[in-house]
Order: sequence, then structure tokens, then C-alpha cells
Amino acid sequence: MNTSNQPYHNSTMEIADPSRRPGEETWTKGEQQPRKFNDVAFGLLFYMHLIGMVACSAVYAPQMFREMANIAANGGGGRDLLDSSSGMSGNNGLVTSRLMSWVVGASQQLFASSSMAKLSNRLLQEDENDDYYNEGNEQDDFDELLMLMSIAAIVSCIISSLALTVMIRHSRAMIVFSLVFNIIASLVFTIGALFVSPFGAIMGIMMVFFNAYFAYVVWGRIPFAAVNLKSATSAVKANLGLVFVAYSSLITMFAWSAFWLVSAVPTIYITSGCDAQAGACEKEANGLIVFALLISYYWTYQVIQNTVHVTVAGVVGTWWFVPTEASSFCSKAIGESYSRSLTYSFGSICLGSLIVAVVEALVHMVRNLRESGDGGSVFLCIAECILSLLRDIIEYFNRWAFTYVGVYGYSFIEAGKNVTNLFKSRGWTTIITDSLAQNVLTLVSVGVGLITGITCLIISYTHGMVFGDELGASAAAFFIGFMTGLVLTNTLLSLVSASVNTVIVCYADAPAEFRVNHPKLSDDMQAGWAAAW
Repeated sequence: MNTSNQPYHNSTMEIADPSRRPGEETWTKGEQQPRKFNDVAFGLLFYMHLIGMVACSAVYAPQMFREMANIAANGGGGRDLLDSSSGMSGNNGLVTSRLMSWVVGASQQLFASSSMAKLSNRLLQEDENDDYYNEGNEQDDFDELLMLMSIAAIVSCIISSLALTVMIRHSRAMIVFSLVFNIIASLVFTIGALFVSPFGAIMGIMMVFFNAYFAYVVWGRIPFAAVNLKSATSAVKANLGLVFVAYSSLITMFAWSAFWLVSAVPTIYITSGCDAQAGACEKEANGLIVFALLISYYWTYQVIQNTVHVTVAGVVGTWWFVPTEASSFCSKAIGESYSRSLTYSFGSICLGSLIVAVVEALVHMVRNLRESGDGGSVFLCIAECILSLLRDIIEYFNRWAFTYVGVYGYSFIEAGKNVTNLFKSRGWTTIITDSLAQNVLTLVSVGVGLITGITCLIISYTHGMVFGDELGASAAAFFIGFMTGLVLTNTLLSLVSASVNTVIVCYADAPAEFRVNHPKLSDDMQAGWAAAW
């Protein structure tokens, strides 16, 4: 029994390590950390920033809403600021003019319903029958939209659940298929590009050679990657209650996005002296305010996402070391791991997430400056590429760091040291194994999205649902189904993605415990390792 409620192994257990290669005798295994609150300052900073956002909403939102209500009451619509960016000047204006256009446009949309309500009263007096008919059509469209989204959600949940079983039974075949599919897809792209753009054709040829070479290099690693994927999927399926954590995080992200808009739009609107009726702002938006708001959005988004990752790591770690506590739909490990993520490890999550958020905000600012088109676009493009690459590297590093946070309870800095140790010892084996698994998960997500999109397209066609002209109706129905299926499936498979990282870490640290607790999977893992090396 794991009396400490932590998914940690007994470090005194010594069994020959089948996964160790020559020259790896200096490997330092992860160790159970004392239960304590890590990186507390960053957790407090995160909560303070949320309080600040609430304060901005409480102070600025009522002011903007009153102004918009007065405009609606007077029947004023205001012109769109999209054509008023000329009022901006200076370098900062290049960055903020597009943002201010969006802010005023968004603020106008917030009260579009109020303006339309007053206009509808007049229309109702002029032509009650026509207005009633149009209202009925709008209600029908809304009902049909909900029906399509509901059907897409049901279909995607069924297919993605079946995909978990398929990945357990045919993980090797799916990895092979994903590699071959990438080559074929890039080849088809190249052929199509020959008729459109020579440059596109050249890029396509490079993609074909890259995918083919990648498949050649990693082919021998497929058996080991397949068993990792199989083990990771088995751990998630054994604790399928994790889907509630994943889908609740998705709802939280939507709620945060809505709240951020209600806070950010009024803050920029009021501090910049904007006038929706005139369609202009008295002054440029404060760059620091904009940057801080962007950090706020991305920071919270990353915290929500990484909390799920740390939770999954903790559950899979328990499944690895103490499977009796992590082998049911709503196992004990799920609640305990989620609780640790929101308490002891929350500061570490906030620290790692803040680093990514700052870089993401910088990428956004540079992109806006580049798209303003006032010279220096080449240098700005290079800067954006460098920042984007840096963001991707940090995000990838964080995934492994948060795995150590979830499994062993390390602080973020200590977890980072263990990640460095992992890559020094395992190097490309870790990256390739993870990459092959991610290819499969991406392919499954897109595949389910296509199936749900086609399903919605068929239903829309057979039931005569219309969301525009004939072509637009077909595209809208397919897009609704595709995006619903893609988002829901990707949310579910993000659990498997985090589980893959955890399995790689745990097998590097504790293959002996894996052999004791999951002998069949351990035998397959050893065979895969032997085939790879």
C-alpha cells in the first residue's frame, strides 16, 4: 500500500536493469520528494494576477458597457475602427492599431444584441409576419447547429474510445502506417504543387525526402516505441476517469477565454479613450498593458493545460509503481494526483507555464508588428521564427519537467535537472520514441475529425440543413463536424500523450518495478528495447 499517497517507488529495490546500455552506470534515478509546497511564490503570483484581472473587469467593464448601452439607446451604431487606423501614429501605433480595431469591433459586437433589439421593435411594427418568419429561421439554424455538434461529439467519443483499444492491440501497425502516410501525403502535395507553384513543388520534394529519411532512421526503433504507446494507452484506459479531468479543463479554457475578453477588451477600450460611436481612440494603447494582458491569457491557458499533464503523470506513476491504487475508472490515484497538482505542485506548474507565456506574448507582439508592414519585415520575420522556435523548445522541455513534477513531486528547477539527465543518458531514443507516438495521436485526431465532418455533411445534406448558399452549407456542416471531432479527440488523446512521456521516464528510472507489476508489458518492452539496440 502506498501510505504516502505518492506514486513513488522504493529506491532500495535492486534488480538488474534491462534498459541500461553500456556507459549509463552514472544514471541517477528519480527519488520521492518530501510532501511540501514547491515554488510557492509563483503560485501566489498567479493568484494575484487573477485578482488583478477581476479588478480590471470590475473597474473598466461597467464603464464600457454603460457607454455602449447609451449608444444602443440612441440608435447609434458607430463606424468600424478597421478603417480608422490612420489616426494612429508612431512605432507603437503600428503594433496597436490592429489591436485597437479589434477592441472597438469586439466592444461593438458585445452590444450588437441590444441595438438589434431596438431595431427589431421597429421592424416588428412595420412587418410583423416577416420578422416572425426570420426569427423562426434563425431559431431553426441554431437548433440544427446544436444537433450537428451533438452528433459530432457522440461520434467522436465513440470512435476515439475505440481508438484506444486499437492502439493497445495494434500500436506497431499504427506507427508504421503513420510513417508511410506522411510520405504518401507529402508526395501527393508535391504532385499537386507542380501545377500551382514551382517553389511549392520544391518544398514538397524536400518533405518527401525528409519523411522518407526519417522513416528509414527510426524504423528500427518502432518496436520499442510501439510498446511505449501500448503501455501508455493501457495506463489511461485503466484509469479512464481521467477523461473528466481533460474535458473539464477544456470547459475551463473556454470559460477563461470568455472572462479574459470581458476583462481585456474594456481595459484597453477605456485606457485608450476609445469611442465606439466615433470609431476612434484618443491615444494609442499602452504597450505594457497589452503585453501584460497577453501574458495573462497565455499564462492561464498554459496552467490549465499543464495541470492536466501533471495529473496524468501522477496517475500513470501510481499505475507503474502501485497498480492496485490506479486500476479502476475513478481510481484513488486520480483524485490524489489532481489534488497534488492543485496544491503541492501548483507553484511549479505556474513557474514553467509563465516562461512559455512570456515567450508566446513576445511572438504575438512581433507578429503584429511584422503584419503592420512598415519596413523591417525580414528582420521581424526572422525574430518571429526564432521566438517561435524558442517557444516550441521550452514547451517540449516543460512536458518532460512536468512529468517529473507529477511522478516524484520535484520543484520545477529540480525537475529540469532530471530532464537534462534523461536526455544526456537517453538522447535521441527519448525524442524518437515520443515523436513516433505523437505522430499516431495526431493522425488519429485528424482521422476522427474527418469522420465526424463527413457524418455531419451527410446529415446536413439528407435533412436539408442550410447555413448559407449550397456550397457554403456543405462547407459549414463539414467544418462544424470536423472541428468538434478534432477538439474532443485531441483532448482525450492528450492524456495518452502525457502518459507516453511518463512511461518513458518511469522505464528509464524503474524498469524493475515495471517487471514486477506489469510482467507482460515489461517482457514486450524488453523485447522492443533489444530490437532497437
